[in-house]
Amino acid sequence: MKYLLSLSLIIALFACTDDAKNTENTANNEKELIELRNKVSQLELESVQKDSALNEAIAFFNEVQDNLAKINVKEEEIRVRSDNPEISNDDQEWILQEIQNINFLRKQNAQNLKDLKQSLSEKNLKISELESMRDRLVMQIRAKDEQIASLQKTLADLDMEYSELFDEYQEQVEMTLDAIKELNTVFYAYGTLDELTENDVLVREGGFIGIGRKTNIAEDLNEKYFQKMDKTKTKEIRIVGDKPDLITDHPISSYKWEGDKLVILDADKFWKVSKYLVVTVK
Repeated sequence: MKYLLSLSLIIALFACTDDAKNTENTANNEKELIELRNKVSQLELESVQKDSALNEAIAFFNEVQDNLAKINVKEEEIRVRSDNPEISNDDQEWILQEIQNINFLRKQNAQNLKDLKQSLSEKNLKISELESMRDRLVMQIRAKDEQIASLQKTLADLDMEYSELFDEYQEQVEMTLDAIKELNTVFYAYGTLDELTENDVLVREGGFIGIGRKTNIAEDLNEKYFQKMDKTKTKEIRIVGDKPDLITDHPISSYKWEGDKLVILDADKFWKVSKYLVVTVK
């Protein structure tokens, strides 16, 4: 009887031990399952974040590449127009505007890369492929910046060259205008014979006691006594005095008198012999 009682106690003890072990194993399994589910959820979240970052990066990269392509086109157009030796004011204004557009695209590229770097940093993501693509784009942008700097220097040199050519052209124009002005400048003076003689405009030579004396233009004319005028603009000269008489030589067909006005009919012909007009009056 005692033997049966002991055996029953041993069996009951083993049964309790097995139940405890089963309960502990079940708890451990549930804990591992929860941890596994958490890891799966974390991996899924990281995958979604990486996909999102990848899509965002691709959009940034595409925009940067598109901007670089636009810059290439604009650079070529600027070179073509700036190579034209007869560049117009409109072309110059267009070039300045395109340079501003290029600078805007450069700033946009720099901002895109900055935003991408910040986005990856905030999400604590390190994607080697994206970082490699970003580094390549940075190198492309730096190379493009060097090309743009070279183009700007070329345009600056070209602008200086055009400026020097323009200054030289202006100088030639001014010299030409001065020469034309000098060619078109004529002089006239009138007065009595005594007045003109006293002011070194006329000289009286030869003759005997006033008989046969000739009146000529003084070799060393006193130009201060003369009035200047432009032969292309002056068509009439008013002469105050009686019996006006031309001392200098002018073809009769090139002028006429209308009262006290000397009317020039043909300026080139009238001033062909002399650019000085001297008239005596009584």
